[in-house]
Amino acid sequence: MAIPTKTRDERVDFRIDTESKELFVRAAEISGSSLSAFFIASARERALRLLEENDRVVLKNQTRDTFLNALSNPPAPSEALQKTAKKYIIK
Repeated sequence: MAIPTKTRDERVDFRIDTESKELFVRAAEISGSSLSAFFIASARERALRLLEENDRVVLKNQTRDTFLNALSNPPAPSEALQKTAKKYIIK
């Protein structure tokens, strides 16, 4: 069964210094991939990691804000809570 591949219809061009290119070529050779495949895999991995870290921080901030807001603006006690509190105070 053939594994479906994504169509590559986008192109990215950039210039790098000779030392960096030599480094990337060596790393690509060690990994057994072409230079293009190495760049794509490495950039994708880094991008996913950065987005995951960013999402984690955003969620932590949202959670913190929700918690602090609940402390600053607690909801009014429900009728059931008020009944229970009265029973506890009477005892």
